[in-house]
Amino acid sequence: MDTASYKVKVNNWEVSSADDPRTELLRLDCRTGFGDPTSCVEILLYLVPAPKPGLLEQAIGAAASALDLSDAVSEPAFSISVRGIEVKHNDTLLIQLANGDRSSTVMTATVDTIQSTLEYTRIVARTALHTLACTRVNHTYQNQSVRQIVNDLAQQASVDVGDVDTGSTYPCLPVHESRTVLGTLTELGKREGFDVYVDVDNKLTMKAYSKSSADHTLYYAIDILSLSMDHRPQQPVRVVVVGESPSSSQGSSAWPWIVRDSSSVKGEVGSGNALLALRDGALRSKDAVDLFAKQKFGAAKDVTSRGRCRLLGNPLIKLGDAIEIKDAPKPELNGLFKVTQVRHVLSKSEGFLTHVEFSDQGGAASADSLLGSLGKLAGAIGI
Repeated sequence: MDTASYKVKVNNWEVSSADDPRTELLRLDCRTGFGDPTSCVEILLYLVPAPKPGLLEQAIGAAASALDLSDAVSEPAFSISVRGIEVKHNDTLLIQLANGDRSSTVMTATVDTIQSTLEYTRIVARTALHTLACTRVNHTYQNQSVRQIVNDLAQQASVDVGDVDTGSTYPCLPVHESRTVLGTLTELGKREGFDVYVDVDNKLTMKAYSKSSADHTLYYAIDILSLSMDHRPQQPVRVVVVGESPSSSQGSSAWPWIVRDSSSVKGEVGSGNALLALRDGALRSKDAVDLFAKQKFGAAKDVTSRGRCRLLGNPLIKLGDAIEIKDAPKPELNGLFKVTQVRHVLSKSEGFLTHVEFSDQGGAASADSLLGSLGKLAGAIGI
């Protein structure tokens, strides 16, 4: 039987299952999801208070304080002592988990909350998505790609950037403080079909999902402890997107207020009366509105099937991975899916468990084929 193990590092303090015979770590709960600013890790520790200093140590400390001639007086930052090492807000917390020969870093975050009780100490660390959700800026980007915009916004929020797709170039994109930076990035992601999340190193990631084969294969009654899925009809079945300031004889730099014919900046995918109609002033070309319409249609198609499963601890499963479920007794529970949320729980009572939420995948690709057919038809009839 596989043995679960862990390593937790905060500042210069580190504890692992190899050197924790007294169970200093009581519980670890690590949760992360697409665009989720509440993604965090929570650890419960049993910390034995340090012995009180003797009279001699107290006298030496008092004398040292009295001899301090510095005029600068600053309020000390809050911290707690773990094995004689200070742990304070904004320290980096690193979580590594293993089960048998499978091991990986599962989260890097920043200490946000410290709670002390007579029984335990609770530390909560949050990801860069929380930082982005607390940051607001005013800026206007001209002729910048999505990657350039993301890099600049992340720099202003003091967030590290990981893998970001280049994306479209926007002639003009205003960013206002009425919306958080995370809200702006989420909206950009919707236009481009990018997932917005942080990787295990706490770096902002924005990229399109394009996997057609599984990163992990999960077998019923071997890996999977529980499994459920929800299926519903697609809503909407038709998406229409209209942009502004269409490309004309003046190109994408034209700024007309009123458009006589919106066909040059109109994208449409699907058919039926369940319609989602959108207008977006940042979209100023046919390619841009087609892309947005395709991504909205694909997203609606993907969430028609959503599920969750509970597994024996697997630290290798990450956001954006493709999982394939096999050998479930009901055929509708099997298939290839996209991981949208991962939660790892390690405790004395539950052991090491991994909870995964997932959705269908491939909706944008099917929308692309529909959009292509519509485009060919439009060209044939002279639109």
